[in-house]
Formats: sequence, C-alpha cells, structure tokens
Amino acid sequence: MPKDVITPETQGFFEQLFEAFEPEVLMSWEFWVVASAVLLVAEFLTAGFLLGAFVPGTVLAAILAALGVGMQGQLWGFIVGTMIGLVVLRPIIVRKAQAQGVPSNVDALVGEPAIVTEAISASSCGRVKVRSEEWRASAGADLDPGAAVTVVQVDGNTVHVQAQS
Repeated sequence: MPKDVITPETQGFFEQLFEAFEPEVLMSWEFWVVASAVLLVAEFLTAGFLLGAFVPGTVLAAILAALGVGMQGQLWGFIVGTMIGLVVLRPIIVRKAQAQGVPSNVDALVGEPAIVTEAISASSCGRVKVRSEEWRASAGADLDPGAAVTVVQVDGNTVHVQAQS
C-alpha cells in the first residue's frame, strides 16, 4: 500500500475526530435530534428548566435541516427557537412549577377553627385543640378556655390564633 494513502487505521485520533465533526455531520437533522434528546435528559436531571429551554431551538433546527436548509439557516432557527424557549416558555413552566399546591402538614392548619383549652394571654402561651390535636398557642389578646379561635399562622410547634368574629 502506498505511503500517501490515509486510512482510518493510519489516521491519528484527532484526524478521525475532526473528520467526524465536519459541518455536514454537525448540521444534519440527526445531530439536532440527538442534541434535543441530550438536553431533555439533562433537564430531567437538573431543575429550573434552563436546559429544556434550548429544546425548541434544536427541534426547529432539526426541522429546517430535514427540509434541506443550510447551516446558516439552521443556526438562525436554533437561535430563534432558543429565544422563544427562554423568553416565552421558560417563565410559563417555572411559574407553573412554583405554583402553590394544596397545603399539607402544618401549613394545612392555617385557617382551621380551634378551641382554647388553656388560657392564652398576650404575654404568655396557652394551648388550643385543633382538629384532634393539642397545640401550644399564642395570641395578640387574652383568650379564656373554651373560646373559639382560628389558626392564622404556624411557627415551629406553636400556632398563632385569633378570636373568631
């Protein structure tokens, strides 16, 4: 075999790597689909929907590549799609992810009616019965045992109550 013929066996690592990353390979629809999949998997492993905001750009670039649009058009499609993902979609998804759901645990006690079981003064804590549990309670005014109150806040193991109107 002549010495000037280069085969994969005679090429170095970097020559093979550069050949694999030619613009024709990097700007094919397959590349964009793989990039979309990688970004989606990475998004599931992280939080904040930052990597996922790039997916509309990669999908748009894949569509453009499948339609035969050149490298420059694909890159513009990626940029436009990513801007849409970051400016429009990301705030909507983040807002939905941070929306308050149904309160649970001690947060579910806020707004619940309670009965004072041990007198509460403005300067000292007493006790109230909320549902079937007794809680240490504080209030801004004096409350006698048997008074009907409403839980307004939970702070550690103490509920803050106010008299029902």
